[in-house]
Amino acid sequence: MVKALFYKEWLKVRSAVFILAGLFIVLAIKIALEISYNIRFLDANKFWYQVIILGDFYFNDLKFFPLLIGLVIAFAQYMPEINANRLKLTLHLPLKENSILLFMVGFGTLAFFAVNLLGVGLFSIVTANVFPWEFLLNVWITIAPWVLAGFAIYWAASAIFVEPIWLKRIILIVFSFGYLFFLFYISAYSMYKYSLPWFIITSLFFSVIILYTGQRFRRGVEK
Repeated sequence: MVKALFYKEWLKVRSAVFILAGLFIVLAIKIALEISYNIRFLDANKFWYQVIILGDFYFNDLKFFPLLIGLVIAFAQYMPEINANRLKLTLHLPLKENSILLFMVGFGTLAFFAVNLLGVGLFSIVTANVFPWEFLLNVWITIAPWVLAGFAIYWAASAIFVEPIWLKRIILIVFSFGYLFFLFYISAYSMYKYSLPWFIITSLFFSVIILYTGQRFRRGVEK
């Protein structure tokens, strides 16, 4: 049964995963070309000075891409369930309902992680070819809140799709974007270095909201 559920979820998100992975690869190549252009045709020393000393982001294109990945995967995974009213049938499988919901969220989380691992891995290779490893570590710390925001928005979107009442959906949307604001509030290298563990802990809260909205969905509540 678990294998069947795994295959069902994969069929829903596979197109989105391949498209998003392709876009992330293109984005990494774009950043690599921009770095190459700055070094070869402008001034390598000036480029280093702008990045290392002035703190310019040469990877700003990555900033909101994890958010897009999280939203697209959540849409691909849950919209067919809600539109075709298939979620109720899924929840009647011979497994505990909460286990099914957590499996679905876990699968989407794995898909999100895989796409980001590929993209950030390629981006890291590009960066490591130009800058020292110490700087790459700072870059990882800098983009970590952006990736974490992608996780949070995927978890939040999953719960919002399952929530049956629009008023509660709006409340969850406002709450979610209010939280995401803090993950994008500061744009400087390693500024979230000490607060990142706390954001990781609080972001995990979003991963279990679907148990609450799923319970409301099963009961068919109207308010």
